[in-house]
Amino acid sequence: MKRVIPFTRVRFLMIGLSLAVIIGGIAGTILRGGFYLGVDFQAGLNQRMQIAPIAFTINDNREDLLAAETVQVDVTSSLLSVSIEGQEQPRNYSFPFAQYTGYGELCAAIEEAIPGFQVTNSADILSSTSSLLAFSYPAHMTGAGVAVNYLDPAAPPLEIEDIREALSALGNIQIQTVGDPANREFNVRVLDSGEDPDFAVTISGQVVSLLEARYGRGQALMRSSEYVGPRFSGELAKSATYMILLTLILILIYIWFRFKLAYAVSAIIALAHDTVILLGFIGLTQMEVVSSTIAAVLTIIGYSLNDTIVVFDRIRENRIVMKDADFRTIIDSSITQSLSRTIITSLTTLLSALALYIFTQGAVKSFALALIVGIVVGTYSSIFVAAPILLSWSNFQRRRHKGDKAPKKPANFEPSAPGTPELAAPERPALTLVREEEIPKLERRLKKKKKKR
Repeated sequence: MKRVIPFTRVRFLMIGLSLAVIIGGIAGTILRGGFYLGVDFQAGLNQRMQIAPIAFTINDNREDLLAAETVQVDVTSSLLSVSIEGQEQPRNYSFPFAQYTGYGELCAAIEEAIPGFQVTNSADILSSTSSLLAFSYPAHMTGAGVAVNYLDPAAPPLEIEDIREALSALGNIQIQTVGDPANREFNVRVLDSGEDPDFAVTISGQVVSLLEARYGRGQALMRSSEYVGPRFSGELAKSATYMILLTLILILIYIWFRFKLAYAVSAIIALAHDTVILLGFIGLTQMEVVSSTIAAVLTIIGYSLNDTIVVFDRIRENRIVMKDADFRTIIDSSITQSLSRTIITSLTTLLSALALYIFTQGAVKSFALALIVGIVVGTYSSIFVAAPILLSWSNFQRRRHKGDKAPKKPANFEPSAPGTPELAAPERPALTLVREEEIPKLERRLKKKKKKR
């Protein structure tokens, strides 16, 4: 027979541990100033900026340039392309980085392939072309030319305080490092007070100008820009809150219908436990709360619920099979029997989340980190929270049921004096119904008994 692990023996210790973690998460979130709300839930502008020096600048010096002709330059992770469109047939030029050992060869190839183009090199001509930074979108050629930036591996990472000092003129801003600090990328979020109708355009230009004033012209790259108005952010926050509450209510109804009320309440408490701990972690680490964060919370609710239902199904089956065992033994046996399945499922899911966390960046990386924490907490709650609460509920109901059936003392009962034992109440004789025609016979029998005495 398989050995049964007494999980319920440490239920009070584990519940105390959970309470300590929950209180710590709430306190940490409050001390850190609340949640780090993303642009989805707070009106304002969110820009991802990168500070990088210029490798070279491409200029169009053709004297016969037609006014209607447009030139676009694009840089990806593997090549630089130039597209010229106008009254003549469109011309496209591609320069794969793998064909050039350094910036010098690439610049010379561009000038040779496109007559009238001049490339001014600003970095070491022998630097590897693999360090060139891709554009977020194709750049249009202007009189100032198109600058191509690169990531200098020897440059030290920038501190958040340096960026905050450079943007101090904007007032109250929030700054967060994105990815590896060596990439020198930052999220800059400026709250919208609603006073400026052109807030997004104005602040976006100011962020770039202030950073260029600090680090040099052309060295502040805008990787992305998102703006959300006050009305939309408020509606989105309400919708997210209602979504989570509605999910918990529907789960309560579903488990109540499938099992019993005790199972439903235990599952909801476990899900609330997982949600509060995950939110405490998000607030404590100041992870940006965006739409993907809400998606992670809902995903963990579903994952934890599935794990809990597996344990509850086994408990329900074992209550039929193990009729002579007490409920505590049934719960321990059920958790032990489903333990291997729980661990294997959690580990495989955890490996997928770890891969996302290691090999991605931005919102997906934060989503994966929330999943990792949620998977661990959800597995823990299925074993040490949901089932033990079900046991406590069952014990409470049993004690209450016994209390209702306990014999009550008569209204005129008076307790004995202190120190004297209480005497048991005399038993009343049982009453017997007698027919009317049998009464004379009974009277004669009683008279005979008195004469014999």
